[in-house]
Amino acid sequence: MNRLFKPELVKIVESFESKGKCLDFMTDLLSASGCLSFPDRYLAAVKGREEIMSTGIGRGIAIPHARDLTVSCLRIAVCKLATPMDFNSVDGQPVNLVFLIAVPQNSNHQYMQILRSLSQHLREDKNRDLLLRASTDKELYTYVQDIEDIIGKSLAD
Repeated sequence: MNRLFKPELVKIVESFESKGKCLDFMTDLLSASGCLSFPDRYLAAVKGREEIMSTGIGRGIAIPHARDLTVSCLRIAVCKLATPMDFNSVDGQPVNLVFLIAVPQNSNHQYMQILRSLSQHLREDKNRDLLLRASTDKELYTYVQDIEDIIGKSLAD
């Protein structure tokens, strides 16, 4: 399996003025990594999904995602926000960790498995705290590699 996370997709950011700006920035990261042939179409799919229901799953976490024909490989961009932002989360709390998942149209099983594994891992306080303590992009990337190993095991089952 190709790497879901790449160093250039994992960023610590001071803040975003809106959820839309956050999604724009993260889509640009995914596009630069080469997995989006039409970034605007993918971004519209992500934002459309957000309008139906927020992907702010609670506990300071958001996992926006979209499956689209223009996505060539499964990939995840990660932003840790120094200043938490409103994401219309289910628990009403601001978000400081955002995982944007780009999913090819034909990857439904992997997609569901990744969402499940990621949300289960992030439910644990100790796992979230580790990510939140990261002070550099490199350190944050080290921690998300552990998540990738966990996802990899779940996909192998």
